Amino acid sequence: MKKWLLALGLSGALVLAGCNNDTEEGTNADTENQTEDTTENQENDEQKVKKELLSAQMALTNTFKPYQQKISAYKAAVSAEEPDPEAIQSAAEEAKTAANEASSMVDNYTVEADLPEDVMTKFEETLPSLQAYYEGVEKALNENTENADFTAAEKKFTEFNDQFNEILKEAGFPATPDLMEEMS
Repeated sequence: MKKWLLALGLSGALVLAGCNNDTEEGTNADTENQTEDTTENQENDEQKVKKELLSAQMALTNTFKPYQQKISAYKAAVSAEEPDPEAIQSAAEEAKTAANEASSMVDNYTVEADLPEDVMTKFEETLPSLQAYYEGVEKALNENTENADFTAAEKKFTEFNDQFNEILKEAGFPATPDLMEEMS
């Protein structure tokens, strides 16, 4: 009889241990499913951020492209094989006006994108460098319309471009644009 009780007790212990293991496996499966769902959500969020960043970049370049094109036209007039003083003067006035308007536009520019707060903050922190670029262009043209020195202004644009590209790299973009090229 004692043997039967001992065998019955051991059997009961094994059954309980087996049921306990099934519960842990179920919990592990639930945890794995939650991890997969979290990973999918993170991937979807990353894709959404990338899409919004591209949209914001396009809006930014489209907004400032008309102004930058006038500045580029001035540079082309100055570097022409046979520079025309009247064309340079006209292009300089247009570029000066464009730089002034662009600087004001940067001051009032708002980023229209559904980005996480930290990314939005970084994006907005790039704008003062862009504004300083346009202010530098205007200053250079005021100093010398026939052969303006844009070195200081271009440093500010490079700073803006680098800051913007850092945001894109952090978002996982494999390549980053040259915004000056896109705006010209």
